[in-house]
Amino acid sequence: MNHPLIPDWEIRITNFGLGYILMCLVVAIGATNTGNNGLYLVLAGMLAAMVVSGVLSRRNVRGISCRIEPIGEIVATRPALLRLTFENRLRRTTAQALFFLHEGLPGPLWVDPLRPGERREMVVEGAFPRRGIVRKPDAGVLSRFPLGLFRKYRRASLGAEIVVYPLPEPSPLAEVPSEDSRGGRPHPHRRGGGSDIRTLRDFVAGDDPRDLHWKQSARMRRWIVREREAERDRVVVFAIDNALEAPTDPILLAAFERAISRCAAQALLLLSRGGEAGFQARGVKVSAGSGRGQRARILEALARLEAIPSEGAPSYPALRRGDLRRLVT
Repeated sequence: MNHPLIPDWEIRITNFGLGYILMCLVVAIGATNTGNNGLYLVLAGMLAAMVVSGVLSRRNVRGISCRIEPIGEIVATRPALLRLTFENRLRRTTAQALFFLHEGLPGPLWVDPLRPGERREMVVEGAFPRRGIVRKPDAGVLSRFPLGLFRKYRRASLGAEIVVYPLPEPSPLAEVPSEDSRGGRPHPHRRGGGSDIRTLRDFVAGDDPRDLHWKQSARMRRWIVREREAERDRVVVFAIDNALEAPTDPILLAAFERAISRCAAQALLLLSRGGEAGFQARGVKVSAGSGRGQRARILEALARLEAIPSEGAPSYPALRRGDLRRLVT
Protein backbone atom coordinates (compact mmCIF):
# COMPACT_ATOMS: atom_id res chain seq x y z
CA MET A 1 0.00 0.00 0.00
CA ASN A 2 1.41 3.39 -1.00
CA HIS A 3 1.81 6.02 1.67
CA PRO A 4 -0.15 9.23 1.06
CA LEU A 5 1.79 12.25 -0.14
CA ILE A 6 -0.03 14.52 2.29
CA PRO A 7 -0.19 12.99 5.80
CA ASP A 8 -3.21 13.59 8.02
CA TRP A 9 -1.05 15.34 10.63
CA GLU A 10 0.45 17.55 7.89
CA ILE A 11 3.92 17.32 9.46
CA ARG A 12 6.83 14.91 9.19
CA ILE A 13 10.35 15.00 10.48
CA THR A 14 13.11 14.82 7.86
CA ASN A 15 16.13 12.53 8.03
CA PHE A 16 18.27 15.56 8.76
CA GLY A 17 15.87 16.55 11.54
CA LEU A 18 16.05 13.07 13.05
CA GLY A 19 19.84 13.23 13.04
CA TYR A 20 19.68 16.68 14.63
CA ILE A 21 17.50 15.38 17.48
CA LEU A 22 19.86 12.45 18.07
CA MET A 23 22.76 14.91 18.18
CA CYS A 24 20.86 16.93 20.79
CA LEU A 25 20.51 13.77 22.88
CA VAL A 26 24.23 13.06 22.61
CA VAL A 27 25.10 16.60 23.70
CA ALA A 28 22.57 16.37 26.55
CA ILE A 29 24.10 13.12 27.81
CA GLY A 30 27.60 14.60 27.59
CA ALA A 31 26.56 17.76 29.43
CA THR A 32 24.85 15.75 32.18
CA ASN A 33 27.81 13.40 32.72
CA THR A 34 30.50 16.08 32.67
CA GLY A 35 28.69 19.08 34.07
CA ASN A 36 30.39 21.22 31.42
CA ASN A 37 28.68 24.60 31.14
CA GLY A 38 29.85 24.97 27.54
CA LEU A 39 27.95 21.82 26.54
CA TYR A 40 24.85 23.16 28.30
CA LEU A 41 25.12 26.34 26.24
CA VAL A 42 25.52 24.32 23.04
CA LEU A 43 22.50 22.19 23.95
CA ALA A 44 20.41 25.27 24.72
CA GLY A 45 21.35 26.79 21.37
CA MET A 46 20.46 23.59 19.47
CA LEU A 47 17.11 23.26 21.20
CA ALA A 48 16.31 26.92 20.61
CA ALA A 49 17.14 26.55 16.91
CA MET A 50 14.81 23.56 16.68
CA VAL A 51 11.94 25.45 18.31
CA VAL A 52 12.44 28.49 16.11
CA SER A 53 12.58 26.27 13.02
CA GLY A 54 9.27 24.62 13.98
CA VAL A 55 7.53 27.95 14.55
CA LEU A 56 8.79 29.50 11.31
CA SER A 57 7.99 26.41 9.20
CA ARG A 58 4.43 26.33 10.56
CA ARG A 59 3.97 30.03 9.86
CA ASN A 60 5.42 29.61 6.37
CA VAL A 61 2.60 27.33 5.16
CA ARG A 62 -0.20 28.44 7.47
CA GLY A 63 -1.43 31.18 5.15
CA ILE A 64 -0.99 29.25 1.89
CA SER A 65 -4.02 28.03 -0.03
CA CYS A 66 -3.83 25.76 -3.06
CA ARG A 67 -6.76 25.09 -5.38
CA ILE A 68 -6.92 22.52 -8.21
CA GLU A 69 -9.24 22.75 -11.20
CA PRO A 70 -9.23 20.40 -14.22
CA ILE A 71 -9.03 21.79 -17.74
CA GLY A 72 -11.12 19.67 -20.07
CA GLU A 73 -12.00 16.03 -19.47
CA ILE A 74 -9.81 13.72 -17.39
CA VAL A 75 -9.11 10.14 -18.55
CA ALA A 76 -7.37 7.66 -16.28
CA THR A 77 -3.59 7.29 -16.87
CA ARG A 78 -3.64 9.86 -19.68
CA PRO A 79 -1.91 13.24 -19.29
CA ALA A 80 -4.37 15.95 -18.32
CA LEU A 81 -4.10 19.67 -17.72
CA LEU A 82 -4.67 21.02 -14.23
CA ARG A 83 -4.94 24.67 -13.25
CA LEU A 84 -3.29 25.41 -9.90
CA THR A 85 -4.07 28.56 -7.94
CA PHE A 86 -1.72 29.50 -5.08
CA GLU A 87 -2.46 32.35 -2.69
CA ASN A 88 -0.50 33.73 0.25
CA ARG A 89 -3.10 35.08 2.68
CA LEU A 90 -0.53 36.42 5.13
CA ARG A 91 -0.10 40.20 5.11
CA ARG A 92 3.54 40.48 6.17
CA THR A 93 5.31 37.19 5.53
CA THR A 94 6.63 35.83 2.23
CA ALA A 95 6.06 32.11 1.76
CA GLN A 96 9.33 30.48 0.72
CA ALA A 97 10.79 27.12 -0.29
CA LEU A 98 7.45 25.71 -1.48
CA PHE A 99 6.90 22.53 -3.47
CA PHE A 100 3.65 21.28 -4.98
CA LEU A 101 2.95 17.54 -4.67
CA HIS A 102 0.47 15.50 -6.69
CA GLU A 103 0.19 11.78 -7.30
CA GLY A 104 0.04 12.38 -11.05
CA LEU A 105 3.32 14.32 -11.20
CA PRO A 106 6.72 12.61 -11.57
CA GLY A 107 8.11 14.61 -8.63
CA PRO A 108 7.71 17.74 -6.50
CA LEU A 109 7.09 20.96 -8.45
CA TRP A 110 9.00 24.03 -7.28
CA VAL A 111 6.88 27.11 -6.55
CA ASP A 112 8.58 30.50 -6.52
CA PRO A 113 8.24 32.51 -3.28
CA LEU A 114 4.83 34.09 -2.78
CA ARG A 115 4.81 37.67 -1.54
CA PRO A 116 2.21 38.73 1.08
CA GLY A 117 -1.26 38.74 -0.48
CA GLU A 118 0.04 37.41 -3.83
CA ARG A 119 -2.15 35.15 -5.95
CA ARG A 120 -0.60 33.06 -8.72
CA GLU A 121 -1.92 30.59 -11.29
CA MET A 122 -0.06 27.95 -13.24
CA VAL A 123 -1.00 25.06 -15.50
CA VAL A 124 0.64 21.67 -15.08
CA GLU A 125 0.28 18.32 -16.79
CA GLY A 126 -0.54 15.40 -14.56
CA ALA A 127 -2.28 12.04 -14.67
CA PHE A 128 -4.76 10.23 -12.46
CA PRO A 129 -3.89 6.53 -12.09
CA ARG A 130 -7.44 5.20 -11.92
CA ARG A 131 -11.00 6.07 -12.87
CA GLY A 132 -13.47 7.36 -10.33
CA ILE A 133 -14.53 10.48 -8.46
CA VAL A 134 -11.86 12.56 -6.73
CA ARG A 135 -13.24 14.55 -3.80
CA LYS A 136 -10.16 14.71 -1.55
CA PRO A 137 -7.00 14.84 -3.67
CA ASP A 138 -3.70 13.47 -2.45
CA ALA A 139 -2.03 16.76 -3.34
CA GLY A 140 -0.85 19.91 -1.65
CA VAL A 141 2.05 22.16 -0.72
CA LEU A 142 5.26 21.05 1.04
CA SER A 143 7.89 23.23 2.71
CA ARG A 144 11.14 22.45 4.58
CA PHE A 145 11.73 26.09 5.47
CA PRO A 146 13.91 27.27 7.21
CA LEU A 147 16.44 24.63 8.36
CA GLY A 148 15.07 21.46 6.79
CA LEU A 149 14.32 19.81 10.13
CA PHE A 150 10.62 19.33 9.44
CA ARG A 151 8.37 18.93 6.42
CA LYS A 152 5.18 20.94 6.76
CA TYR A 153 2.22 20.25 4.47
CA ARG A 154 -0.90 22.07 3.35
CA ARG A 155 -3.56 20.00 1.56
CA ALA A 156 -4.98 21.32 -1.70
CA SER A 157 -8.68 21.88 -2.24
CA LEU A 158 -10.88 21.26 -5.26
CA GLY A 159 -13.19 23.72 -6.94
CA ALA A 160 -15.53 20.78 -7.61
CA GLU A 161 -15.24 17.02 -7.65
CA ILE A 162 -13.08 15.67 -10.46
CA VAL A 163 -14.62 12.95 -12.62
CA VAL A 164 -11.93 10.67 -13.99
CA TYR A 165 -13.22 8.77 -17.04
CA PRO A 166 -12.11 5.17 -17.63
CA LEU A 167 -9.42 4.55 -20.22
CA PRO A 168 -11.15 2.93 -23.24
CA GLU A 169 -9.69 -0.46 -24.06
CA PRO A 170 -9.74 -1.06 -27.83
CA SER A 171 -12.14 -3.86 -28.65
CA PRO A 172 -14.23 -4.71 -31.68
CA LEU A 173 -17.86 -3.61 -31.77
CA ALA A 174 -20.11 -6.53 -32.61
CA GLU A 175 -22.44 -6.13 -35.55
CA VAL A 176 -25.73 -4.50 -34.72
CA PRO A 177 -28.59 -6.67 -35.98
CA SER A 178 -30.65 -5.12 -38.71
CA GLU A 179 -34.05 -3.60 -38.09
CA ASP A 180 -35.64 -6.69 -39.61
CA SER A 181 -34.38 -8.89 -36.79
CA ARG A 182 -36.65 -9.89 -33.95
CA GLY A 183 -37.24 -7.11 -31.47
CA GLY A 184 -35.99 -4.37 -33.77
CA ARG A 185 -37.28 -0.86 -33.18
CA PRO A 186 -37.01 1.45 -36.16
CA HIS A 187 -35.73 5.00 -35.75
CA PRO A 188 -36.82 7.18 -38.64
CA HIS A 189 -34.31 9.96 -37.95
CA ARG A 190 -30.66 9.11 -37.57
CA ARG A 191 -27.35 10.00 -39.15
CA GLY A 192 -26.87 8.40 -42.53
CA GLY A 193 -26.66 8.94 -46.26
CA GLY A 194 -30.14 10.22 -47.00
CA SER A 195 -30.98 13.37 -48.89
CA ASP A 196 -32.49 15.31 -45.99
CA ILE A 197 -30.30 17.31 -43.60
CA ARG A 198 -30.66 16.30 -39.97
CA THR A 199 -28.35 18.85 -38.29
CA LEU A 200 -24.97 20.58 -38.43
CA ARG A 201 -22.14 19.37 -36.23
CA ASP A 202 -18.36 19.34 -35.82
CA PHE A 203 -16.30 17.29 -38.25
CA VAL A 204 -14.98 13.97 -36.91
CA ALA A 205 -12.70 11.38 -38.44
CA GLY A 206 -14.54 9.28 -41.01
CA ASP A 207 -16.93 11.99 -42.20
CA ASP A 208 -17.37 12.52 -45.93
CA PRO A 209 -15.59 15.74 -46.97
CA ARG A 210 -18.41 16.35 -49.43
CA ASP A 211 -20.69 17.04 -46.45
CA LEU A 212 -18.62 20.02 -45.31
CA HIS A 213 -20.65 23.20 -44.85
CA TRP A 214 -18.20 25.81 -46.06
CA LYS A 215 -20.06 28.96 -45.02
CA GLN A 216 -20.74 27.71 -41.50
CA SER A 217 -17.14 26.44 -41.19
CA ALA A 218 -15.81 29.87 -42.13
CA ARG A 219 -18.17 31.56 -39.66
CA MET A 220 -17.34 29.17 -36.76
CA ARG A 221 -13.61 28.91 -37.68
CA ARG A 222 -13.71 25.12 -37.45
CA TRP A 223 -14.87 22.34 -39.74
CA ILE A 224 -18.65 21.90 -39.75
CA VAL A 225 -20.42 19.10 -41.65
CA ARG A 226 -24.01 18.40 -42.62
CA GLU A 227 -25.42 15.38 -40.86
CA ARG A 228 -27.92 13.59 -43.08
CA GLU A 229 -30.81 11.37 -42.15
CA ALA A 230 -31.01 7.65 -42.73
CA GLU A 231 -34.11 5.56 -42.68
CA ARG A 232 -33.64 3.07 -39.87
CA ASP A 233 -31.37 2.24 -36.93
CA ARG A 234 -31.12 0.05 -33.86
CA VAL A 235 -30.50 1.26 -30.30
CA VAL A 236 -27.80 -0.58 -28.32
CA VAL A 237 -27.78 -0.42 -24.53
CA PHE A 238 -24.43 -1.58 -23.16
CA ALA A 239 -24.58 -3.31 -19.79
CA ILE A 240 -22.07 -4.30 -17.12
CA ASP A 241 -22.74 -6.67 -14.25
CA ASN A 242 -21.43 -4.77 -11.22
CA ALA A 243 -22.72 -7.36 -8.76
CA LEU A 244 -19.71 -9.39 -7.58
CA GLU A 245 -19.62 -12.34 -5.20
CA ALA A 246 -16.67 -10.73 -3.41
CA PRO A 247 -16.45 -6.98 -4.19
CA THR A 248 -13.06 -6.77 -2.46
CA ASP A 249 -11.45 -9.64 -4.40
CA PRO A 250 -8.60 -8.07 -6.45
CA ILE A 251 -9.01 -10.60 -9.28
CA LEU A 252 -12.74 -9.90 -9.64
CA LEU A 253 -12.13 -6.16 -9.37
CA ALA A 254 -9.49 -6.29 -12.11
CA ALA A 255 -11.94 -8.10 -14.43
CA PHE A 256 -14.62 -5.55 -13.49
CA GLU A 257 -12.31 -2.66 -14.42
CA ARG A 258 -11.46 -4.30 -17.77
CA ALA A 259 -15.17 -4.64 -18.53
CA ILE A 260 -15.65 -0.94 -17.83
CA SER A 261 -12.80 -0.04 -20.18
CA ARG A 262 -14.20 -2.26 -22.94
CA CYS A 263 -17.68 -0.85 -22.46
CA ALA A 264 -16.34 2.70 -22.77
CA ALA A 265 -14.52 1.83 -25.99
CA GLN A 266 -17.52 0.15 -27.61
CA ALA A 267 -19.94 2.90 -26.62
CA LEU A 268 -17.62 5.63 -27.94
CA LEU A 269 -17.14 3.73 -31.19
CA LEU A 270 -20.88 3.38 -31.75
CA LEU A 271 -21.50 7.05 -30.91
CA SER A 272 -18.71 8.17 -33.24
CA ARG A 273 -20.53 6.36 -36.07
CA GLY A 274 -23.70 8.30 -35.32
CA GLY A 275 -25.52 5.48 -33.58
CA GLU A 276 -27.61 5.63 -30.42
CA ALA A 277 -26.17 4.09 -27.29
CA GLY A 278 -27.22 3.74 -23.68
CA PHE A 279 -25.76 2.19 -20.56
CA GLN A 280 -27.09 0.04 -17.75
CA ALA A 281 -25.79 -1.66 -14.65
CA ARG A 282 -27.54 -2.91 -11.55
CA GLY A 283 -29.21 0.17 -10.15
CA VAL A 284 -27.75 2.43 -12.87
CA LYS A 285 -29.37 3.64 -16.09
CA VAL A 286 -28.38 6.05 -18.86
CA SER A 287 -31.13 6.30 -21.44
CA ALA A 288 -30.15 5.76 -25.06
CA GLY A 289 -29.14 8.80 -27.06
CA SER A 290 -26.50 10.18 -29.37
CA GLY A 291 -24.13 13.10 -29.67
CA ARG A 292 -21.44 14.65 -27.50
CA GLY A 293 -23.76 15.02 -24.52
CA GLN A 294 -24.53 11.30 -24.53
CA ARG A 295 -20.82 10.54 -24.70
CA ALA A 296 -20.24 12.52 -21.51
CA ARG A 297 -23.22 10.93 -19.74
CA ILE A 298 -22.05 7.38 -20.44
CA LEU A 299 -18.43 8.08 -19.48
CA GLU A 300 -19.50 9.74 -16.22
CA ALA A 301 -21.76 6.80 -15.37
CA LEU A 302 -18.84 4.44 -15.97
CA ALA A 303 -16.56 6.63 -13.86
CA ARG A 304 -19.04 6.53 -10.95
CA LEU A 305 -19.85 2.81 -11.25
CA GLU A 306 -18.98 0.79 -8.16
CA ALA A 307 -18.96 -2.92 -7.46
CA ILE A 308 -21.71 -4.16 -5.14
CA PRO A 309 -22.32 -7.53 -3.42
CA SER A 310 -24.25 -9.94 -5.59
CA GLU A 311 -26.49 -10.90 -2.67
CA GLY A 312 -29.51 -8.63 -2.74
CA ALA A 313 -28.29 -6.71 -5.78
CA PRO A 314 -31.01 -4.91 -7.78
CA SER A 315 -31.92 -6.07 -11.27
CA TYR A 316 -31.19 -4.24 -14.50
CA PRO A 317 -33.58 -1.42 -15.41
CA ALA A 318 -36.27 -2.30 -17.95
CA LEU A 319 -35.56 -1.72 -21.63
CA ARG A 320 -37.77 0.12 -24.06
CA ARG A 321 -39.43 -2.08 -26.62
CA GLY A 322 -37.00 -3.00 -29.38
CA ASP A 323 -33.80 -1.85 -27.62
CA LEU A 324 -30.89 -4.27 -27.49
CA ARG A 325 -28.99 -4.95 -24.28
CA ARG A 326 -25.39 -6.01 -24.85
CA LEU A 327 -23.57 -7.35 -21.78
CA VAL A 328 -19.88 -6.39 -21.83
CA THR A 329 -17.49 -8.70 -19.96
